[in-house]
Amino acid sequence: MSPPPGVLATVAAMNLRAALVALSLASPAAAQHAPRALRAAQPEVARSPVAAEIERIRGNVRSTRYVHATRVDERAGRYDFDCSAMASLVLSHAAPRAHAVVLRRNGRSRPVARDFHDVIASAPVDRPRDGWLRLTRMQDLRPGDVIAWRRPPTVASRNTGHVAFVHEAPRRLDRDGRRWSVRIADATSIPHGDDTRPRQHQSGFGYGTLTLFVETPGGDPTAYGWYGLDTRIDFRTHIALGRAVR
Repeated sequence: MSPPPGVLATVAAMNLRAALVALSLASPAAAQHAPRALRAAQPEVARSPVAAEIERIRGNVRSTRYVHATRVDERAGRYDFDCSAMASLVLSHAAPRAHAVVLRRNGRSRPVARDFHDVIASAPVDRPRDGWLRLTRMQDLRPGDVIAWRRPPTVASRNTGHVAFVHEAPRRLDRDGRRWSVRIADATSIPHGDDTRPRQHQSGFGYGTLTLFVETPGGDPTAYGWYGLDTRIDFRTHIALGRAVR
């Protein structure tokens, strides 16, 4: 006698999950190339409020430019800002407590990239405090997390650094975990690797790929490749990884 259809469906689903686990244990990269049916069996991770807010902005953009004088008109879909003003806008909607801490850091009308770095660098790693959790491992980053650094000593600029949001989970580029490719969302006038801006806008809001370099596996990144090339270090500076929570 054949098993009821419901039993067959349950067994099939269990076999899919077991196969996916076996693939991921054998090689993390293998799971990425698994058949579509296997990938569909993975449980979906809830999207963070920060990631959801970035997606909302992406769907609403009609025009955007990188400028230091912020001009945002949500109804018209206009987003003219720099990286810190974009981060401030996103967090003010999605994580207001975390945003308030960064505002208090500088006492000005809006924070700059240096403030995001300093707040994240001083946040605890065991549990969130004042809306921030510091992350110490690249593999723990997930969409909506924040990457921030102070201006490298070798850069001649009035900018205080850069701040961006993780768009996709980082991809390890070497066996030792020293090089990581990260897809990000930010505001910039200089496109990253595989950037959406050259095709859609000259500057402003968009998505691109960075490479982050970790000197000690498991430690904070200490250099970045702006254009996302696997082996190219463009600048060295301390890079803070954080998660903004409500």
